[in-house]
Amino acid sequence: MQQNYDVIVVGAGHAGIEAALASARLGKKTALFTIYLDNIAMMSCNPAVGGPGKSHIVSEIGMLGGQMAVHIDKYNLQLKDLNHTKGLAAKITRAQADKYWYRIKMREIVEKQENLDVIQGMIEDLVVEDKKVIGVIDNLGINYGAKSVILCTGTFLNGEYIIGDVKYSSGRQGEKASNSLPDNLVKLGIQMDRYQTATPPRIDKKSINIENLQELYGEEKPRYFSYMSKEKPENSLPTWLTFTTSETIKVGQELLKYSPIVTGIVSTKGPRHCPSLDRKIMNFPDKTDHQIFLEQESIESDEIYVNGFTTAMPPFAQEKLIRTIKGLENAKILRYGYAIEYDFIPAYQLKFSLESKVISNLFQAGTINGTSGYEEAAAQGFIAGVNAVRKIDGLDPIIISRDEGYIGVLIDDIINKQTPEPYRVLPSRAEYRLTLRQDNVFIRLIEKSKKIGLLSKEKIEELEGYIVDISKEIERLKEIKIYPSKETNEKLKQIDESSSMTGVMNAFEFLGRKEINYDNLSLFITTSNLADIPKEQVEIEAKYRIFIEREKNQIEKFKKLENIEIPHDFNYENIKGLSNIAISGLSYTRPTNIGQATRISGVTYNDIAILIAILKKEDMNV
Repeated sequence: MQQNYDVIVVGAGHAGIEAALASARLGKKTALFTIYLDNIAMMSCNPAVGGPGKSHIVSEIGMLGGQMAVHIDKYNLQLKDLNHTKGLAAKITRAQADKYWYRIKMREIVEKQENLDVIQGMIEDLVVEDKKVIGVIDNLGINYGAKSVILCTGTFLNGEYIIGDVKYSSGRQGEKASNSLPDNLVKLGIQMDRYQTATPPRIDKKSINIENLQELYGEEKPRYFSYMSKEKPENSLPTWLTFTTSETIKVGQELLKYSPIVTGIVSTKGPRHCPSLDRKIMNFPDKTDHQIFLEQESIESDEIYVNGFTTAMPPFAQEKLIRTIKGLENAKILRYGYAIEYDFIPAYQLKFSLESKVISNLFQAGTINGTSGYEEAAAQGFIAGVNAVRKIDGLDPIIISRDEGYIGVLIDDIINKQTPEPYRVLPSRAEYRLTLRQDNVFIRLIEKSKKIGLLSKEKIEELEGYIVDISKEIERLKEIKIYPSKETNEKLKQIDESSSMTGVMNAFEFLGRKEINYDNLSLFITTSNLADIPKEQVEIEAKYRIFIEREKNQIEKFKKLENIEIPHDFNYENIKGLSNIAISGLSYTRPTNIGQATRISGVTYNDIAILIAILKKEDMNV
């Protein structure tokens, strides 16, 4: 049997969904394959979306026309503003997802999407001719033709489930592992590696002594991830905060001998920024009060996610440990924590479009590229879906640079910087954190969004109007002078008793003062009737103007390196002075410019200086 599609997406997790929806919405006949239809958009680990770095990525997905941002805005139990004490520019959003409704409603969206067929089946092999993928074969032997294939296989490739001394073939949550596909990918010349991740136990809400715990609520008026989301009443469900105790550490140290990390049953690297309880006990034996957040997984369920208590110790050990925690003395475990080891494809084998360098028209997105996290997966899935379509249509790929978005930082890092553990987006990975704020996503990515063509025309026009309003208001404020008169200082003291003014400044500089915001600026001058979004931008630009300007200068220097192009057929082996490790990395990665070359593991400043000198010399000889 033969069925033909433009794009086939393998896997219906967060990467696969974004890839399939982007492809179908851009007009391509698309097939989305999943092992189980009921598990589309499954949140197999934590019930959260957003947080440091990740919130930026979700908002970027939304600005570009993806689904995750608007979906989590709608199907959550609470939205929390984080970092608000650090100033306007640092504010980010974290959502506690309703895992049940998020999954159910995402399946509904996928199934109703025009141009998209959802098929339950396991893909076991690719059909490749002359190093170009032309289709897939499923476990029933059915051959499906495709112009492009996107692999979004998550933790299923040769997946192994681990708890205590028990280890068996499985994907997440006991689902079937995909064992044939990874073996066949290796035969096609793709290099594989292996990672591990883990998840905490889930407990019954009814067994928790909630009255002894601190309740943490979301915001009444949160910042949404998507500009498409409309303000609505927030029915915030609390999260409960507790801590490990000295007894937890004592019992844990006695039980560590049963940990699969200690016994060696788990030998691969896991996410460093989300350590298991086992590793916390091993690495920080003197710390007794590790935070534990108890998060309800859905309004439809009493299942509680024990955030901060990740472990794959045997069941009896998990029960002993969890009952040492305040409020959990009688906790009943519904699902035991476990670890899973899985194969992935190191991303140095990808182009920046997320197309494979090994097999043409094959794209990869999500955990298969060595990343962790729903947000990282969704971002890659969206970019892969868009670029698979653009490859079919003969268009240049959408590439987001490091100064344009966290998506650009993510993709650039996984291709150029080999990490010893599953990659997670963090603010510290971005050089231009003040430029890459969550609040200014529409300014940074509006041109890319227009090029992709998925965000509505009406929304684009609205956001373009905001950008004009921001620019006009900043210029207007710069033309207005505020003098240190007696009246001005009296008004300042009404706002803050310790506040005073001694010199003349323009209104834009005046707005940069810590005690002044755009609303109380109206006490001193006539302000404009701005909408909330441009009003916030004007205020942030005023308060951080010196730092923003400094970062702009850094970006300009960065772009100069990005503008020094490297020919695709450039022969690095002929360059005297380059280190062997640099020659190896440059020859395989094939950076398109010097900026990319600087981020390849093993390439030194000396190597870069030699390259620039050679390229400039060749350019002068043309």
